[in-house]
Amino acid sequence: MASMTFSNALLPLAGTDKSVAAETTSPGFFARFMDAMIESRRRTAEREIARLEIVYGFKLRDVGSLSETPDTAELPFAR
Repeated sequence: MASMTFSNALLPLAGTDKSVAAETTSPGFFARFMDAMIESRRRTAEREIARLEIVYGFKLRDVGSLSETPDTAELPFAR
């Protein structure tokens, strides 16, 4: 029975080193489209939060702190 093994000794050959190619290529259409969609949704959410803060007259969260959530007892629409 014969077996064959391959070695990485000859790498990188022309076009086979994917780490260098990945750094130099720009993102594709779908990646740019998804980034634009995510940014659009984030801006829409920020506008909605700002609108609610103006309507109810208090801050729902501190500026720049995305991880904090407001205390639900302080919200006017909490049960």
